[in-house]
Amino acid sequence: MIRPLDGYVVSADAAERVVAPVAESLHVAERDRILATNPDSSLFLLTEDAEARSHAREYLDRVTIDGTFKPTTGWWVYRITDEDHQQTGIVAEVAVTAYESDRIRRHEHTVAEVAGHVADTLDEVGGSTHPVSLIYRHDPVIDDIVAGTVTAGDPVLRLAREHRIQEIWKVAGDPGLGAALDAIPALYIADGHHRSAGAAVLSRREAPGLANQRSHFLAVLFPETDMRTLSYHRCLHLPEHSPAEILAAIARHFPMQRLPEPDGVPDPGETWLFAEGTWYTLRLPHGTEEGPTSALDASRLQYQILGPICDVADPRADPRLNYVPGHLPLHVLADECTRQTGLGFVTHPPSVEDVIAVSDAGGIMPPKSTWFTPKIGAGFFLRRV
Repeated sequence: MIRPLDGYVVSADAAERVVAPVAESLHVAERDRILATNPDSSLFLLTEDAEARSHAREYLDRVTIDGTFKPTTGWWVYRITDEDHQQTGIVAEVAVTAYESDRIRRHEHTVAEVAGHVADTLDEVGGSTHPVSLIYRHDPVIDDIVAGTVTAGDPVLRLAREHRIQEIWKVAGDPGLGAALDAIPALYIADGHHRSAGAAVLSRREAPGLANQRSHFLAVLFPETDMRTLSYHRCLHLPEHSPAEILAAIARHFPMQRLPEPDGVPDPGETWLFAEGTWYTLRLPHGTEEGPTSALDASRLQYQILGPICDVADPRADPRLNYVPGHLPLHVLADECTRQTGLGFVTHPPSVEDVIAVSDAGGIMPPKSTWFTPKIGAGFFLRRV
């Protein structure tokens, strides 16, 4: 299921230019500015524009020839530190067959059209620097190898930007890491559902001589004890109703109390609601359905308020419902809802164990219910397909 990387690692003197900022945090204008001023940025390989694929292929061919990326074979360790949070993972190639046989488990729906688009991009560009983020259940044997024989030494490369520090180490010799990874029964996707699905689509295409490269995809494997999840906040604007009307309808079903100054995150089962400059708190009971999904606070919100009271039947597609990532301050949500004359909702974030339980049960998390943070960097490693 898991094998060492056979690809490329960015050279130390090029890393500052090559390693991309987190794509999800970039505004279009900032992304365009980077692409216009930095020809070495790995953002060129994160393109979704069909017209830009030939340029991305030229970029990939150049950086693997001119020394920007250097060939490497073997295990690598990647660490990201974001303020007070740190997570350390193993860079590897993961088998598409494991994804297709449910040894790599998912918690989100994937869209066939999007997966096909990802496969087209991989096919035409010829490689990727954006690993899938995977979770494995904590294993002390792997911990001992990583902490005791790898990260105890100086990193090969350290890149610090504002509050984010990213480091990589090359694993020397054979400390038993491969055997320990072989014992992992299942992996869980944190970020990269469509990249995984796209790799599966690509592997099924006729490509003489490329079966070995296309049978695996680039990933970083993290223990679940290192992972951190936040929720997505929701901002709902119902043009046909005023916020006061919606607030009154909710209050008829759920007792609410004013919340003077929200701080942190709600307790499990508690929802914070923002309307017309005021915060409220209310409690939503456990869902009536069996299984781990119904217990999630995002599910309670959807099936007890957004669906029956606000007529949001499809939270994935309803244009009246917008999402604000949970790493942003609550005033960002309040400002957005005030601008839209809408209501804001904040729920308790699902835990990593919640995500694993839903995945093991073959379930799907509610749309926009989980934000894994920090996001791993694209541009440290490159794998050709």
